[in-house]
Amino acid sequence: MRLVIIGAGPGGYETAVEARRRGMEVKLVTAGKLGGTCLNQGCIPTKCFCHDARRGASLSEMVERKNGVIAQLRQGVERLLDGVEIIYGIARVIDGRTVLVWPTEAEAVQNPGLSEPRLRLEADRIIIASGSHTAWLNVPGAVSVPGILSSSDMLELKEVPQRLAVIGGGVIGMEFASVFNKLGSEVSVIEYCRNILPNLDVDLAKRLKQSLSRKGVKFLLGASVTEIRAEGQGQRVFFQSGDKTDSLVSDKVLMACGRVPDTRVVQGCEGLEWTRKGIVTDENMETTLKGVYAVGDVNGKMMLAHAAVFQGRIALDHICSSVGNSPKARIREEIMPSAVFTDPPVASVGLSEEACKSRGIACKVFKSMYGSSGMALASDCGEGICKVLVAQPDQDGLRDGQILGCHIIGASAPEMISEVSALMNFNATLDELSDIIHPHPSFSEILLNCAR
Repeated sequence: MRLVIIGAGPGGYETAVEARRRGMEVKLVTAGKLGGTCLNQGCIPTKCFCHDARRGASLSEMVERKNGVIAQLRQGVERLLDGVEIIYGIARVIDGRTVLVWPTEAEAVQNPGLSEPRLRLEADRIIIASGSHTAWLNVPGAVSVPGILSSSDMLELKEVPQRLAVIGGGVIGMEFASVFNKLGSEVSVIEYCRNILPNLDVDLAKRLKQSLSRKGVKFLLGASVTEIRAEGQGQRVFFQSGDKTDSLVSDKVLMACGRVPDTRVVQGCEGLEWTRKGIVTDENMETTLKGVYAVGDVNGKMMLAHAAVFQGRIALDHICSSVGNSPKARIREEIMPSAVFTDPPVASVGLSEEACKSRGIACKVFKSMYGSSGMALASDCGEGICKVLVAQPDQDGLRDGQILGCHIIGASAPEMISEVSALMNFNATLDELSDIIHPHPSFSEILLNCAR
């Protein structure tokens, strides 16, 4: 089978590796460097910054080490793709079996007659993993005023800004706010919603805000940015909060308003549906054009690197099952852990209290404080809390005490959440968690304490 994959981020390259392992003829088309945004401008470099900020490194040291880590991992991706044909260029899906590739975006026009493609690729199946790009606020000055940066720009800064305005209190905004607060910047976060991290458990979001506030981060919540003007060598950011208009002055502005699916790859392709929220797919990641699939950020379902990887597996398994080579994947997308690498870090999986209430699910919440953990206190990490939500009796389709979700703020939270994710995949109860022996002393015992 001939498979063309568009995009070399985790959803693209890991699917390519697995498809090649299954004996397919794989062509991987990428407009940028191997590893995509995740490796080159997203997950990995920002985690380097988060780690180095905690250990007190300078900005120049952080940039240098980040570049070294990226280079090392990119070499690893190249080795993994042995046997996969890698094609650099701008791809467009023309129909369910054809991908055209141009050297530059300017030449990748919708009408092939205006510019001849460099390559015409014929495929039995196509997987689109073109990712996303930074969302930019549509207000006066957002594009024209110097010093307004994307998250990618932040990773290349040469100097620490004295004053940093962060527009957006989501994952990207909070991680950079935490990093540059440690580096000494006066950080102000302007967030449209009433809470930071609006998709997170409200209790944890409030605790993270309190923690960062104590460290000097200023939060302006329920505030809508209306204009940005140049002022001296910096910027004045105007925002509306209720009936009140206010402003602040910064040396740099981080535009952290989220990300937008990159659907340029399918524009002009008849029979394939897409909206501003992403390419429309079914539960198998197949688009409305048979034989064409979309995984990762580009379908807008879950903008997480690990979600892209597993969506790629779902798509690949469906492709193989359609020709009798593989059973359907047994992946539960609703059990998708996430993490925010602030200081302290936050991790979450499953339903929150708010989500249970909105769905009419009766739940009980069990909590465990980091301050009661020997490992946390020994590691000087006593700040934090773990919450486990379980089903109350007589809930349709649920076992009594079945774990519905877990939300952690504190050291090692991203690692600890994996245990709960594994248990939730098998509909485990809190009692069953309590039967698992945990090493002592360890942060994982905080989970165990919820069951006591």
